[in-house]
Amino acid sequence: MRRFVHVLCGGVIGLLGSLGDPLAARAALDAQVVTIGGEVRERYEFRANADFNKNAADTLSFIGSRIRLHLNYEVTPDITALIQIQDARLFGGEVSTASNDNLLDLHQGYVMVKNVGPTSLTIGRQELAFGDHRLVGHFGWSNIGRSFDGLRVAYLAAPVRVDFWGVSPKVYGTNTGAAPAFTPSNWEHQEFYGIYASIKTTPVTVEPYVMYLLDGGDAGELNAAGTALLSPIKAPAARGQSRVTVGVRADGKAASEAIDVAVEGAYQLGSMDARGTTPKTDISAYAVALKAGYTAPAGIKPRIGIEYDRASGDKDRADDTLGTFENLFPTNHPFYGYMDYVGWRNMQDVRLSFSAKPSTSTGVSLDYHRFSLAEKDDNWYAASGAIFQTTPANNTESDLGQEIDLVGYMMVKEKIRIEAGYGRFIPGDYMDVNVPAATDASDWVYLQVGTSF
Repeated sequence: MRRFVHVLCGGVIGLLGSLGDPLAARAALDAQVVTIGGEVRERYEFRANADFNKNAADTLSFIGSRIRLHLNYEVTPDITALIQIQDARLFGGEVSTASNDNLLDLHQGYVMVKNVGPTSLTIGRQELAFGDHRLVGHFGWSNIGRSFDGLRVAYLAAPVRVDFWGVSPKVYGTNTGAAPAFTPSNWEHQEFYGIYASIKTTPVTVEPYVMYLLDGGDAGELNAAGTALLSPIKAPAARGQSRVTVGVRADGKAASEAIDVAVEGAYQLGSMDARGTTPKTDISAYAVALKAGYTAPAGIKPRIGIEYDRASGDKDRADDTLGTFENLFPTNHPFYGYMDYVGWRNMQDVRLSFSAKPSTSTGVSLDYHRFSLAEKDDNWYAASGAIFQTTPANNTESDLGQEIDLVGYMMVKEKIRIEAGYGRFIPGDYMDVNVPAATDASDWVYLQVGTSF
C-alpha cells in the first residue's frame, strides 16, 4: 500500500509539474496538503421469496463489493480538488477471470473554491445529501451509491446555511452493480435544481427547501443498452415531467437531549407529458414524516421511538391530475424497512423502534413496520421507485403487510465495522385478495464487513 501511495503521489506531482514549477509542487506535498484515503466494503445478501411465492424459484444470493479510493489536494487554502474512483461489482458477475466489464468509474471529481465572501463553490461530479436524505441522498447503502454532475453554491453565515445547486444525475449505463431484484431507474436527460436552507437555533433546526426536477426525455430516445426510455405516465420518474417540490423539515431535542423529534412535509406541483402518447397531466402530491423518540441517558442508552410516514397516491386514474408523490433521489433504506419493499410513494407506514449501544463499539436495533397504501387505486411502489405490484382496477384492500428488522454492528480494531441484519416481511390483505398465490413471508439476511482509511 505504501509503495502504491508513493506512486500515486508521484503522479500528482508530475501532473502539477507539467502545469508549473515541479519544485513548488513537491513543497506543497511536503506541507501535507495532499490526503489519500479510501474504503473497502463487502456485503453478502440472501433473500428468499422476493415475490412472496415460495413455489417460485426466486432466491437471491450474492456478494456485492465496493472499493473506493480518493485523493484530496489543497491547491491553496481556499481551493481544493478531490478525485474519488470506485470499483463496484458483484462477485462472480464478470464473464471470466480474464475480463473486465468496465466496473471502475469516477464516483466524485470536483473543485471547491471556499471563502468567496460568505460563499463556497463546488463544480464537478459530487454527492448531494440534505436533511435526513428522504428526498436527496448519496444512497450509501447501494453497492454503487449516487452522485451528480453540476454546480453547487453554499452560503454560510451562522446560524444560516443555504445551498443552491443545478445538476444532472450521474448515469452508469448498463453497470448496475446492484441487487438484481431492485434495478435502479434510468435517470438520463434530467436536470435537477434546488435551494435548501438550514437555520440552526437552540434547540430546533428548521430546513425549508424548494426543488425543481425537469425531465425532457423523449419516447424515441434509447439508453446505453438500447432500451426505450419512455415510462408510463402513472409511473415514477416518467419521461417529460416538470415537477416542483416545496417543503420544510425541522428537528430538535429536549429534556437534556433525551427526547428527539423530527417532522418533514412536502408538496409537489407541476405537469407530466409522455410526449404524445398520453395527455398532459397536472401534478398535485404531498408527503409527511413524523418521528419521535426517547433515549435513556445511562447504561446502554436504550432508545424507543415511533414514526409515521405517508406519501400520497393517485386516487383517480381517470382524471387529469397525478397524485403520486415522487421522492426524487433519496436514501430510502433506513426509513421504510430494510428489505426495501416499500418507498415513500402511495404509502403509509407506522414504525416502532428500539435500539441500544451495549458499548462504544457495538449497537443493535429492532424495528417493526406496518405498511398500507395511501390510495387503494394506485400501485405499490418499492424503495427503488419502480412498481412492485400493479394494483388491479376496483381494488378494495390497502394492507400491504408487516416487516420486522433486526440489525447489529461491532467495531473491530477501531477501523473495521462488521454489520449483520435479518428482515422478515409478512404480506397483508392486499396480496391475499389480489395475488392469492403470493402470500408467503419473505426473509432477508445480510453480513457486511467494511473499513475506511
